[in-house]
Amino acid sequence: MKHRLLTSAAAIAVINAAAVTVIPATAGASPARHAVTATGPPSFVVVSQASSLKVFNTSTGAAAGTLNAPAGLQFQGVASGGTSQRFLAYANPASITAACHAYYYRFQLAPTGKPSALTLLRSIPGSAASAIAASPGGGGTYTYSAVHCHTAPPNGLIGISGQAGNHTWAYDQADDYTFSLAATADADTLALSLYAGSGWASLLLNTDSSAATVDSASRILPAVPYAQTLAISPGGATLYACISSGPAGELAAYSAATGNLIRVLHRWTLAPARIYFCQVSADATGKVLLASYSSNLTPRTSLIGINPQAGTAVKLPVQADYIHDGVGAAW
Repeated sequence: MKHRLLTSAAAIAVINAAAVTVIPATAGASPARHAVTATGPPSFVVVSQASSLKVFNTSTGAAAGTLNAPAGLQFQGVASGGTSQRFLAYANPASITAACHAYYYRFQLAPTGKPSALTLLRSIPGSAASAIAASPGGGGTYTYSAVHCHTAPPNGLIGISGQAGNHTWAYDQADDYTFSLAATADADTLALSLYAGSGWASLLLNTDSSAATVDSASRILPAVPYAQTLAISPGGATLYACISSGPAGELAAYSAATGNLIRVLHRWTLAPARIYFCQVSADATGKVLLASYSSNLTPRTSLIGINPQAGTAVKLPVQADYIHDGVGAAW
């Protein structure tokens, strides 16, 4: 059953073998700000811990609230909901013997960081949820990935819903799906990474495309190394990718037009013989990036906020117990 892949650390490690990456902790947390600026992170970060979503103050690291998963489900990830206090999340059944069913939600934070109750956006029986993202331009537009279970290809779909319209694109082949989605402010372009063409690749999907499949609606960026997760600037000009390069890991900016490297934002040494899961995402303004990692040996670590314009990073004093099969964090 394909939904078991989404809860299997070993399977995800195989899928992401090309992206063995880790973000290191750096010193100097910056103060929290309710108004996001280009020099500091938002006030709160939300971390998915499978059985719950936990909210942390980015200045102090203190827990500000908890949102438990619905009965029988576990969260697979969380994403910015298009504004500084709105979020999206997706969940699958907690038991691998349960019927395959994908759930997508939205919620928001109070000024104190307390989360509201979940509002169900969509559920897809017979499928497993693997990613969700909102357009930072607002309007309630979001995109989602679902993996079909117990069926022949098409393997699943990427869909978009909201003011940008409602459309779906089928995955082209079996076991071909993404754990990463990011949208531009106008939702015209989605950034994702998956197996396409002859190998693992970073892609840009044109949401105006009437093509039936993800590959046909997308443009592969061969100059961009395969990234476990991708973020994209609101205007769509820049991609941010978490990659591995031999013994080193990099968080780098690339041109969405050409795929050419613009700037390495952060570089670190990879520990040998360990499995790492790296995530990069943008805040609602696209001016601040959130980077995180977990590994099978070190599931407890910190988050890093990065100013992509200045190329500076600050360690957030948030100590969260990440699940082994990936990190879900957003602001």
